Amino acid sequence: MDEKVEPRETPGEFLVALGEELKAKQGADTDLAGILATHILKAAPAQNAVAQAKEAIVQLASERASPPKVEVTDG
Repeated sequence: MDEKVEPRETPGEFLVALGEELKAKQGADTDLAGILATHILKAAPAQNAVAQAKEAIVQLASERASPPKVEVTDG
């Protein structure tokens, strides 16, 4: 029995890898994936993780809905 058994992946490692995979996936919203990885994809998320994620998503939506203003100069 010389077979090497690789250690099992922990839930935390799995969730971190999932978050990274979401961020790297072509066509994925990397900002949203980052929010999920930061707040939700945790082995032991905070008690208010959903509220924190919702707040971050609302902030992101607000930023995206209000594009930066371009200054107009008289020339």
